[in-house]
Amino acid sequence: MSSVSSVYSSSLSSTYASKMAEDLFSKLDSKGKGYIEESDLTSALSGLSSSSSSSTTSASEIFDQLDSDSDGKITKDELSSSLEKLAESLDNQFNQMRMQDAMSQTSESDAGLTKDELTSQQSEIGSSDSALSSLISNVIQNFDAADTNKDGKVSLEEALAYSQSSQSTASTSSSTDTTTSATASTSTEKTDAQVFRQLMELLRAYGTEDGSNQSVAASLVSISA
Repeated sequence: MSSVSSVYSSSLSSTYASKMAEDLFSKLDSKGKGYIEESDLTSALSGLSSSSSSSTTSASEIFDQLDSDSDGKITKDELSSSLEKLAESLDNQFNQMRMQDAMSQTSESDAGLTKDELTSQQSEIGSSDSALSSLISNVIQNFDAADTNKDGKVSLEEALAYSQSSQSTASTSSSTDTTTSATASTSTEKTDAQVFRQLMELLRAYGTEDGSNQSVAASLVSISA
């Protein structure tokens, strides 16, 4: 189990997101208007050297994602709130990768793990990785719901699907087409990672980025690409 924590031990905290928002806002609101307009973000991002179309999101898309009330202006509080939500989204992705790594190491096939095997796995993890332990605990407590094919085991695919569905309470309007929803979720996660990475690259250009958190977002982009 050691590789689980060593590979995916990093996370993006809300404290970092808040500081990132403060640093970004002070740089982008260069005229002291008290808000950021799309032109401010476009101008700043145009100076970044990395502009591969497969791994970047347009300034307009980034602005729309940060402008939560769609009034054409991003305040400091709005930027902080938006970045905290992005950080939470990326942390959820890392937690799912932790669970994927853990289950793939324990299960010798795609058949999955029984409830007892999952309980044993959770005991082995203990308090060394609280996020992963919590995810597995959720699957154990809702084992019958997670075991969609009712074979007495929860496969990696079933565990990830259940974990994802339980986290997205706002998007439960239709649970019949899981393939479509999974594809849409993957696309959203990729965009979140790209947005966060580009904003951290912007901070790096200003000389105020956090290297460890940038590597987390960058690795997420490469994994989901």
